[in-house]
Amino acid sequence: MELAHKLFSHLFPSRCILCQKTVNQAIEICPDCYSSLPHNDSCCLRCALPVPENLKKSVICGRCIKQAPEFDYAYSLFRYESNIIGLVHQLKFGERISHARSIGEMLWSKLHQAGESPDCLLPVPLHDLRLRQRGFNQSVEISRVIAKKSGITIEYDAVVRHRRTPAQTGLDAKQRKKNIKGAFTVAQALNYQHVLIIDDVLTTGATVNELARLLKKTGVTRVGVMTIARAPVKA
Repeated sequence: MELAHKLFSHLFPSRCILCQKTVNQAIEICPDCYSSLPHNDSCCLRCALPVPENLKKSVICGRCIKQAPEFDYAYSLFRYESNIIGLVHQLKFGERISHARSIGEMLWSKLHQAGESPDCLLPVPLHDLRLRQRGFNQSVEISRVIAKKSGITIEYDAVVRHRRTPAQTGLDAKQRKKNIKGAFTVAQALNYQHVLIIDDVLTTGATVNELARLLKKTGVTRVGVMTIARAPVKA
């Protein structure tokens, strides 16, 4: 199987999803494009919020000092700007599901580098109606790649989004928190101590915070969040 995959890759090489140059690697982004992306290297250790580059990388932002989130850590590879916005939109709305493979590979690499060992992956659930409309859950597609690389279990149905909420886009932090409160339900027992929530973009953190709160009520002791991008918080 591995030989067949290598032969197929040689005969039909992939192209960079940003510039269309030929690439021969699992992450379908060429080195030049990858280096030009807005890497989220200077960020809060707790919520991954971008901070000024002149600050130390090991810093907790003022928001987390004032009120720590329900989750214990977050990793977001990039800032939500420039080419990353297009990449996420193509995955989420343009049905470029194939982008999930490169995103998943990058997230797995970061998870491995960070040394975190979650017991399971929890893709942020979509409401059934929205899932039918879209046809897929981008967080599930990303999780599948990470699970294949790591062997970590994916929990598809343990937590459900029982209440359909308006889109979070355009809402400020307070509105997002109110909008998402009580939207999720634990449908079956979660016998895990460490759960990693997977999503595409971390904005105010309202959705993953609500999930983390719910998970800890069921006995989970450590909750992490991993996304491809982190947006700045305006309010």
